[in-house]
Amino acid sequence: MTRSSFIRPRAIALAVAAALAAGSLAGCSGKSSSDPNTLTVMSSFTTGDATGNEFNKLAKEFTAQTGIKINVEEVNYADLPKVYEAAKLANKEKDLVIENLTPDTTDWLPQGQVVDVKQYLDDWGLTDKLDPQAIEYWTQGDSGLAGFPYTGFNWPVWYNMDLLKKAGITQIPANTDELIADAGKLRAAGIQPMALGGAEWPVQNFVTWMVQQYVAPDQAKKLFSSGGYCANPGAVKGLDLMGRLRDAGVFIDNVQGYTADQMTTAYFTGKAAIMPSGSWGYTQVPDAVAATTKLAGFPVTAGGAYSKPTAFEGYSDGFFLSPNGAKKLASVEKFMKFMYSQQNLQSWVTDGSQIMDVKPEALGDAKSTKPLVVQGNALTKDVVDYLLLPDNYIPAGFDYSPVASEFLGHKGETGAQFCKALDKLYTDKK
Repeated sequence: MTRSSFIRPRAIALAVAAALAAGSLAGCSGKSSSDPNTLTVMSSFTTGDATGNEFNKLAKEFTAQTGIKINVEEVNYADLPKVYEAAKLANKEKDLVIENLTPDTTDWLPQGQVVDVKQYLDDWGLTDKLDPQAIEYWTQGDSGLAGFPYTGFNWPVWYNMDLLKKAGITQIPANTDELIADAGKLRAAGIQPMALGGAEWPVQNFVTWMVQQYVAPDQAKKLFSSGGYCANPGAVKGLDLMGRLRDAGVFIDNVQGYTADQMTTAYFTGKAAIMPSGSWGYTQVPDAVAATTKLAGFPVTAGGAYSKPTAFEGYSDGFFLSPNGAKKLASVEKFMKFMYSQQNLQSWVTDGSQIMDVKPEALGDAKSTKPLVVQGNALTKDVVDYLLLPDNYIPAGFDYSPVASEFLGHKGETGAQFCKALDKLYTDKK
């Protein structure tokens, strides 16, 4: 789930950040501590969101049960990678880091910024609780296991059925031709069709979504890892499809300038009828919009690689263990066993409305009461085809967003032209 992917000139930017960190991090909330009875956590789960509220609740319960203090520094997920890296260079990193395993963090384990937790997962009896696919996702070859997988997600397409009905549309589009036709009906009714964050990370994901309409997983792995878009006819067709959607007016006006927040705001306020977005938003949408929202995959593409509507699922949120945290293994062990206990896993579903990276038996009969969470959990492989998640393959520091945003703003530009800009990202990196 590429919710953050910015290019970082590491040698300069991190050196500057480290210098700043040396002078400022000691004063942050959740400051580092050598006390074995205190665990420090840098968290992308923020207060006011379902995840932050749930984590803070459980952290307090853990302290009450064990006497081990949990000091938390909350950092927006988009900023957290560079904040952690700066802290690590200043030798002030937190013991645990809650963050996504994405192109911004996939190099942490190979670089030694975090430690391999495979042995701990086995020794602490946690391996058998986890979904094997989650373990596979977090495994980085000979480097080991990057962290403790915890919360997962799915990423479908959201449809506001009330707005569709106002345009005379009674069913969600089954294929891309219907999507284009429905966009025309929506515009005729004065309704913006699909909101998309064309200036930020959502558009990177959407590029990989469109490419995979015509590209099988094995080819997609090579494309995302090494480029070669222009040499792959299926990839060019996928980029052409994205251009066709643009030229047909499927995307919201001025989509190339929309941030991720503007995308969700447009959908949450009823300004746009369709949005590709993930389960992290299921608990944030206003009740009235949630009640009329139907979740589904992206409509089937004629002659494409998949016979069902497509979506993404992933296992990307988890706990990274820092070298500082590895010095407090007794406390970390107690904390991780506490977090993976069935009672607390169930609480993440019932109270936090999250999708967890564990086997069904680890959750028992826990269910969320949130309507979109219930819908999201019903998006099984019987009704959608889940695409290859690109996050573990796109190299660290890569960002498709600037060139994709430019493509969205250039009506008439073809996939054969856009593919050159994508390939240049890879050749420039060498």
